[in-house]
Amino acid sequence: MIFYDIAALALIGIGHLYLFSLLIDYKKFSIGFIAIIGVLLTSFLSLSIMLTGFIELNVILLSLFLVLFGRMDRTLKLWPIIYFSLCSVIIFTVIKNGAFSLSRHLYLESPFSYYYWTDSAIHFWTLAVILTGMYMIRRKIEMIGRFMVASRWYIPTFILAVVCTLLMIVVNYPTVPVLAEIHALYGEQIYMIVLLLSVLLMLIVTMNVYLSKERLIEEHERMLHNELMDYVHKLELMHDDLASFRHDYMNLLLSLEEGIRSRNIDQIQQVYDNTVAPTTAIINDQQLELVKLSRVKAPEIKSVLSVKILTAQHKQLQCSVDIPHDITKVFIPSHDFIRMISILIDNAIEEAIRSTDKLIQIALFETDEHTQYCIVKNSTDAETVDLQGMYSKSYSTKGGQRGYGLFSIKRMLAQHANVTLSTSLESQLFTQTVLMKRYQS
Repeated sequence: MIFYDIAALALIGIGHLYLFSLLIDYKKFSIGFIAIIGVLLTSFLSLSIMLTGFIELNVILLSLFLVLFGRMDRTLKLWPIIYFSLCSVIIFTVIKNGAFSLSRHLYLESPFSYYYWTDSAIHFWTLAVILTGMYMIRRKIEMIGRFMVASRWYIPTFILAVVCTLLMIVVNYPTVPVLAEIHALYGEQIYMIVLLLSVLLMLIVTMNVYLSKERLIEEHERMLHNELMDYVHKLELMHDDLASFRHDYMNLLLSLEEGIRSRNIDQIQQVYDNTVAPTTAIINDQQLELVKLSRVKAPEIKSVLSVKILTAQHKQLQCSVDIPHDITKVFIPSHDFIRMISILIDNAIEEAIRSTDKLIQIALFETDEHTQYCIVKNSTDAETVDLQGMYSKSYSTKGGQRGYGLFSIKRMLAQHANVTLSTSLESQLFTQTVLMKRYQS
């Protein structure tokens, strides 16, 4: 019985911490580390209650500990951390208590014998099943966390979570005289209220996830539509350039025709060397770089890259692309990759335009089945760059209300433990290297 009780207490701490880390999408620590911290959390709570005698500290200290744990991720704001700490405490507690009551009832209705340690064993195995289920649906829980903050129901559910937490303190057999008296008079009613409010909270969250998911799908489709329209616009510009080039080229052919008719070899040589040959090289180079995008099999990524390359070429930049092998998909959500690569290339284009060499290089490749690289390089006339401060919220070398692009990339990559971004400046070539690892399931 002692083993089951101690193990169950450890699983409770682990469960609260693991659910909270999933909701805030905090992947910095491994499951093993979270398990160790969860055991220490349970020990700390038990010792605090034992020394002070205040059982209500269980909820208060647990919520405070989760907030402090969440503050270790400096990209998250305080209020969402408080919100998720309250929600995780409420949701895990309600599911734990409900699952235990149901399991105990089913066991009592079964033909199996009842022993003095049966409740402890049921409690332990119920928690083990809950934690296993949380691990199996961890991706969906992370998605729920992202949707909850972005929802219009964020403030109402926040208030609901605060109310439920305060009522849970009263339900949890408090020792403070006022709370103890309220518990004695209205304990059962308050417990039912907490249960109903908790169920309402989970229903709102579930409904909110569905609505937010639909909205995000619409936003994603709108983004793809805008990218397509941008792509069409670039094609129209290329068509206009081609028409203008065709007109100029006809004049060149007339000049060549005149030189051939008069058998003026010097005139023919001059026209060819100064105009025809350089133009042919430029056309072939631009076509070759666009052809390389055929190795990108994800249409939305190929579209964005083509738009960015056409933009660079239209701004008279020397743009080279290196995609040696087929890329069927990237190892992070495509919408995050599109945001990231768009910001990196846009920044590279802006800096390359101001540079002397006017050079852009883009590479996307895999070194093995679990590792992908995306590299964006641009020429720059800068001798030094603040590699540490450039990711701050207000950093910019271009003035005005700028500098949010790299800051948003940093926040986005903080949500993906399988992605790292490194920056370097060497020989007036600024390089951004994104390393993506495939998630191991």
